[in-house]
Amino acid sequence: MLLSSLNIGDFRNFSQTQLEFDDKCNIFYGENGSGKTTILEAIYYLILGRSFRSHILRRIIKYDSNSFSLFGKIRQDNRTIPVGITKSTEASKHIKIAGKEVSSNIEITKLAPLQLLNHNSYFLLYEGPKIRRQFIDWGLFHVEQSFLDLWRKVERILGQRNIALRKKSPADHIRAWDKELARLGLELHNYRNQYINNLLPIAKTILQTLLGNFSINISYLPGWDVSTNLELFLTNNLKTDLQFGYTTAGPHRADLKILINNVPAKDTLSRGQQKLLLYGLQVAQGELLNQLTGKRCIYLVDDLLAELDMQKCCLLAKVLLDLEETQIFVTGLNPGDLETVFGNHSNSKKTLHVNNGTIEN
Repeated sequence: MLLSSLNIGDFRNFSQTQLEFDDKCNIFYGENGSGKTTILEAIYYLILGRSFRSHILRRIIKYDSNSFSLFGKIRQDNRTIPVGITKSTEASKHIKIAGKEVSSNIEITKLAPLQLLNHNSYFLLYEGPKIRRQFIDWGLFHVEQSFLDLWRKVERILGQRNIALRKKSPADHIRAWDKELARLGLELHNYRNQYINNLLPIAKTILQTLLGNFSINISYLPGWDVSTNLELFLTNNLKTDLQFGYTTAGPHRADLKILINNVPAKDTLSRGQQKLLLYGLQVAQGELLNQLTGKRCIYLVDDLLAELDMQKCCLLAKVLLDLEETQIFVTGLNPGDLETVFGNHSNSKKTLHVNNGTIEN
């Protein structure tokens, strides 16, 4: 799954721009504010239907326009699939795959698994459990056909139970949701638990390359004591749930614990080492995806050299480029440094200069 081309129209500081991409490595360099990150943002928006920088549409549409458009071609096996999205301030979003309008970006997302490696990656260590559940669920979305439907059912039932809790409904009314929540919640837990068990050996191998011989321990926390049947657990916990007004235990409370030498990673690693840890986990997800499905990731790597020395950048670049058929888009300020980092590991690459919303070869 490769993105072979992208047409950008009135997206941030780009007017009308057409880009053809290398199958392996694409390097964008330029001054701060020139539009390097915007190219990554446009790819991200095309595939996922949202921005990683802003949820305010007016900030994404070029200042002198009322709409933007993104059109790309995804190459899958021996076929090319055109995809596109347009969004305006006056109309709803329009999404097309192979000329047919669809209701959401989900089908494009399935076609082109995508990982973003940027400052947001730190959220995995510093934000709450929701981010870490999303990390696990990214993998399950791409490897388990039934996952999305299962996740939606769990969220719907959980929402209904929480409404009943907030209303202080009778206990029998609340418990009416418990059996199905317990059944589906256990199924979701089993998926997540198996995914992490599959991911850990790959992650540890990659992280040893990036970080050296740290003792790395990553454990999955299911969100309740799984030695107890979840339905019984919910029944026994009902008084607490009524007090708080929401369901305090279950698969929606699952989490990951990441320890280095038995200390939380955020407390023992430097900022640069944390970056290698987090990027390594995302690379491991891409490798597991390939092992389980044959699919390959697209990696968007924004400002790679920030907080990393050249040696560490070269290590990370080699790990990324060693992934077969994986496509990489990377940004940075200095073309010489980027060429050094990636040039030693890839004969296939394209380097483009971004200058105030224009592309120069």
